[in-house]
Amino acid sequence: MKRLLIITLLAIVALLPLAAQAPTPASAQSGNMWTAWYWNNPDWAGNPVLTQQVPLVWFNWGYGSPGANVPVDNFSARFDTNAFFYAGTYRFTITADDEFVLMINNVTFLDTRGAGRSGKTMTVDLPFVQGNSNVSVLYREFTQMAYITVNWQLIKSDPGPTPVPPPPSNSCFPPSASSVQTRFGDYTPCIQQNIHQANCFQSDGAWNSPNQGSIQMEPQITVWGACVADTTTTFQVSCDPNVPPASFNCSKTEAGWFRN
Repeated sequence: MKRLLIITLLAIVALLPLAAQAPTPASAQSGNMWTAWYWNNPDWAGNPVLTQQVPLVWFNWGYGSPGANVPVDNFSARFDTNAFFYAGTYRFTITADDEFVLMINNVTFLDTRGAGRSGKTMTVDLPFVQGNSNVSVLYREFTQMAYITVNWQLIKSDPGPTPVPPPPSNSCFPPSASSVQTRFGDYTPCIQQNIHQANCFQSDGAWNSPNQGSIQMEPQITVWGACVADTTTTFQVSCDPNVPPASFNCSKTEAGWFRN
């Protein structure tokens, strides 16, 4: 009888999702606390019925509820934290049943609502400048199992952009904007770190929007500033009158120009 009980328990464990079998704390989240709000509906509607302060977003409620006044099915939650990041690229990893949205400083980077990704692990690599950033995760549970795990880790350190000497006083090359935001994301980190615009690109979800691959195929932007995608202009690139102006294309990100 004892042996049969052990075998039965092992079989049950084998059927549980990864989140249930490996409740390993998200080690990258050291020191930051999260505020958790829960709603008794799947649409974050009205006032939350439960609020908590938690050190990690690493939950497996199984077939149960997060707490008082929260139903076992058809509930939603929001998790917010302000966390410190070193300069570099961080990999965010989230697994949820059923749906979630990841936002950094109010910009959406992952959204599985209506995408049929329940229970699937999703990742995204994002560049950060050193400092604090707001991280928000929306979560929605419909029926059956309920769990969500959120983690991030530094995968590439960035010592900072190589200092660029100031241009000579007679420089005729057009200046770049120090900060650019378009409907395809905030490109200020890419300007500050002198990295390719694909690192800051975020699709707006429209059917005719450019995708990550098309942005990666572009040359790196050299003149930052809002423009109309795929238009062409000319810039004076030398103070020498014998050097003609050069032709530049506007990036599909609408964040600046690169030379033809």
